[in-house]
Amino acid sequence: MVTSHHQGSLPSWLEKLWTTVSHTLASSPRPLESSASDPLPLVVEAITPAWLSKILNTKVETLRLQEVIHGSASKVLIEVIYTKSRNAPPTRLCVKGGFNPQLLEMLPMLFGVYRLEAQFYHHIAPQIPGLYLLPSYWAGVDHPSGKGQGIVVLKDVKAEGYTFGDPLRTWPVERVRAALSQLATLHASTWGAKQADLPWVPREFGMRDVITGMMSPESWDARFADPAVRPPISEIFWDDRQRMVKCLETLWATTDERMVCMVHGDTQVGNTFIDTNGQPGFLDWQCIHVNSAAHDVTYFMTGALTVEDRREHERSLYGFYLSELHRAGGPKFEVEDVWDEYRKYQMQGFAWALAGPMMQPKEVVDAISQRHCVAILDHQSIELLESLV
Repeated sequence: MVTSHHQGSLPSWLEKLWTTVSHTLASSPRPLESSASDPLPLVVEAITPAWLSKILNTKVETLRLQEVIHGSASKVLIEVIYTKSRNAPPTRLCVKGGFNPQLLEMLPMLFGVYRLEAQFYHHIAPQIPGLYLLPSYWAGVDHPSGKGQGIVVLKDVKAEGYTFGDPLRTWPVERVRAALSQLATLHASTWGAKQADLPWVPREFGMRDVITGMMSPESWDARFADPAVRPPISEIFWDDRQRMVKCLETLWATTDERMVCMVHGDTQVGNTFIDTNGQPGFLDWQCIHVNSAAHDVTYFMTGALTVEDRREHERSLYGFYLSELHRAGGPKFEVEDVWDEYRKYQMQGFAWALAGPMMQPKEVVDAISQRHCVAILDHQSIELLESLV
């Protein structure tokens, strides 16, 4: 999830996203909802021993602030001393939520993604024992009368030597296989889910509105008119805006209903962790929504591998994912049964080329855009989508 720090009124597509998120989550079941008289903290200073003692149900004697990392969400890393250490959570914790008042004043819709991640850890995570997640110790959201905060308390695995995925560093094939097994476990758990089954999970979470907004004529010109600004991708991607808009609209309108489930939604390498044994997992569950499983698989695999490794191994890796999906309780597909869905969903990676420097560093955008756009050309995704109109 990325944010802009520009001042002024919100673009219409961000207003629409905020409306979508608010409407979807307003009547949702709330995990461990705070009381109206005791709202959740909104600033780092409000994360106190007293508050932690209450939510963790363990007396916290003192806490020491280690680091504050502000992004679209804030991660507050703390060291905690408990009165009694027996059965207490770890001493190193990460409190994740909205603790950047300046950002949230400009982009209040971000409260929606904080709540959504808390909903995930409360509703979904406990139901999927095979899903490798950062250990969590509490997840909660504000009372409806509050600001709409959502907070998750996680283990600070950075202190234990875990590393986090870097989009500039591609992955070896075997690590990609391990991560695909995780996605299969996630997808199988909600395979064929209808919206009524997951009332608090949005169908698209408004991300399509975000992408559509980034393809407005004004945004398009700002992104692609200057050769020094646009990413190093083929001219086919930026010389005909309407063609790209139509391709994405067709992608979204032709999802294979056989492959619908709850997806992570943002499976780029930057949203992964790797433990000290080399085992990967996914984090930042802020964009979960109902979609084709191919969304997660293509977005992750194409962004994680070098172009050469992807070309050589993608079919076997996709087959491995499908076998893992069946093993985890999902349906049995052969690669050819759903290969066109894989080809189509390469198009989703074009969103990286739309991301300006206020969203991600240019070197990251350029590298990931190249990987995705080459895959789109390799799979003739544009032509496939145009044939479906």
